[in-house]
Amino acid sequence: MTPISHAEALKAQAAEKAYRKAMDARDAVAWRAPGVSRFDSRPANDTGVYEPTLKEIMSDLPPWVTVVAGGVAAAAMGALLGGALHI
Repeated sequence: MTPISHAEALKAQAAEKAYRKAMDARDAVAWRAPGVSRFDSRPANDTGVYEPTLKEIMSDLPPWVTVVAGGVAAAAMGALLGGALHI
């Protein structure tokens, strides 16, 4: 074997080795399904979990929150109306 053909053979072996590594990276064995504990298996519309209604949430709020929220809404609507009339 001449030195040139020997060098070409070594180059071809190195290329084949690199190609096999790339092919092995795409192999289906490299992929693994995620663990089951990661997912919640219940359906999205499952009624087993208690969700408070809006009436229950509103009854838990102190009465001053309603007054303050009404004042903020009135101020915002006044600012918007004043800005619209200014134009």
